[in-house]
Amino acid sequence: MSSEVDLSFFKLYYTYSIVTTRKRNPMPRPASRASSRPNILDAAAELIAQHGVHDLTLEGVAYRAGVTKGGLIYHFKTKDDLLAAVVERVLIQVEERYRSRAERHGNTLAARLSSLVEETFDFPEDEKRLQANLLAAASSYPHLLGPVQAMFARIYGQFSEAGANTGLALVLAAALDGIVFLELQNLHHFAPDEREAMRQAILTISRQLS
Repeated sequence: MSSEVDLSFFKLYYTYSIVTTRKRNPMPRPASRASSRPNILDAAAELIAQHGVHDLTLEGVAYRAGVTKGGLIYHFKTKDDLLAAVVERVLIQVEERYRSRAERHGNTLAARLSSLVEETFDFPEDEKRLQANLLAAASSYPHLLGPVQAMFARIYGQFSEAGANTGLALVLAAALDGIVFLELQNLHHFAPDEREAMRQAILTISRQLS
């Protein structure tokens, strides 16, 4: 009788320990495969922005996204695959913003430059950290550069067809990218009044282009 009581006690204690442990460290709630891909990309982007690329793990992304590791691997077999998808989504968002702004302003040469000005000076802070950490990892993950280079080729290609204004349009576009890269690489951060002065100067010049 004594041993049965002791055994029951240990069973009860073991069950209680499992329940309390699960409450403290809940397992990620499984998501459907169809809906989990955007959640996974969101989670990966958040972790990259916070901690960088090198510390990113599939297990950490799966936990943040609320999926199992198997559910993540269904969409992304490797860390490289996941990083490539994050970069692809960032580039799509950048180009969509660029096109939308340019079309809103009439899609002229001046409008396209104005769109780049907005992208440069109204850069969301969370996206700035994400892009900075992706850029810092490019030397270790060179396959990430190809899509980025293709995007720049498309954007600069529009300005290279500006006729007599080609040179000036390319200089302005390159200057805007230079401002972004200085800050992304943490080489120099312009004061708010300096940023506004540069913004207005570039807008003034771009309005003179047809």
